[in-house]
Amino acid sequence: MISVHATHTGLIRNNNEDYIRTDDEFGIYLLADGIGGHNAGEVASALAVETVYRVLRSNIAHTAVDGYFELLVHAIHSAHWEISSKALTSSSFMRMGTTLVVAVVRGNKAYIVNAGDSRCYLFQSAPDTDPMLERDGKFKRLTHDHTVGDQLLASGVSIDQISKRQFHTLTQSVGCGNPPYPDFNIVELQQGDLLLFCSDGLTDMLTDDEIETVLEEGFTCFDILATDLVDAANAKGGRDNISVILVSLQ
Repeated sequence: MISVHATHTGLIRNNNEDYIRTDDEFGIYLLADGIGGHNAGEVASALAVETVYRVLRSNIAHTAVDGYFELLVHAIHSAHWEISSKALTSSSFMRMGTTLVVAVVRGNKAYIVNAGDSRCYLFQSAPDTDPMLERDGKFKRLTHDHTVGDQLLASGVSIDQISKRQFHTLTQSVGCGNPPYPDFNIVELQQGDLLLFCSDGLTDMLTDDEIETVLEEGFTCFDILATDLVDAANAKGGRDNISVILVSLQ
């Protein structure tokens, strides 16, 4: 695997509460979007990513594939309690938390967990050459947002009756409230496929179709593709921090 990443404060915010880490050698990729007043979001996102990365880096090599989900949940819960404990040390850290999306890539499979509304997408650059693989759509989202709005939508409430704010109110986060129980996805990859991890600073500014267009137009320039996505989000207003990780199966 090879990866590129980019993060930007955006055009409105004064500080960047997103945090990312990539490790191509171990195939570990993490992105978090912190929540909380002052710099608390920055603290939560960094603590979550570094805690989960440390647990995965220490254990992934001697964990069987069928134990990945248990290991990922353990790592996220460790981060949750680290953040919760840190929040008790200062009133400025009260109620801080973070979204988190994590992937471990082994061979041609990616094992993905998420809590909150940071996302992972699959972009399929090459035509399907193996009819035994299910590849339905060139660009598709692999994760579900954990928000009040999405919960209401899934229960049958019309989207017209759901406010935009409810789509930004999290039902799961790392560090705040009850420990999250993240979604788990396994996706098969083919050579040339891209995994996109992003904070909502990207997806609030760009539609999925617009993101796909940027990926299509810039695919041959992989080194600057993450920056292209950030630039496109800023060109549409950049109302939040924007972070992107792209992972290519070579």
